[in-house]
Amino acid sequence: MSRDRRSSSGYVDFPLVPTWMRLLVVLAAVGGLVYYSVMPAPGTGSISYGPLGLFSYSVWLHFVGYMGLALTLAYATCDSSRPRWQVLVGVFVFTVGCGAAVEVVQYTLPTRTFSLLDIAVNAVGASVGVALWAIVDRVVRFDRVEL
Repeated sequence: MSRDRRSSSGYVDFPLVPTWMRLLVVLAAVGGLVYYSVMPAPGTGSISYGPLGLFSYSVWLHFVGYMGLALTLAYATCDSSRPRWQVLVGVFVFTVGCGAAVEVVQYTLPTRTFSLLDIAVNAVGASVGVALWAIVDRVVRFDRVEL
């Protein structure tokens, strides 16, 4: 195999771990997002802006967190028998739904606040994650890894 991991068909080879492992990663991502969304964050307020100083630190965390969730969920479902567009719509809906559910939970907590802006940023992050996955899916060939 060549150094850039391109197969003879022009695709980049990428390992596809067993389904249970992929779903475990999705569960860990959801768990991490929920945990850090409901627990008071240590050092809250000590960092006000994210990279490049363009958006608040909170906006960056929401964006990256939900983009990451969309990517892990897309990877977890990449061998689905459903058409890719249906899977990616499902990934988007699930990811945004998780973000909205977390915001509803935050509404009930005295140390957290409900924010429609956070839901919007989560949706933008999910959209970018789904779009990135759609690009990756066109150039990657998944090779099953047996454990």
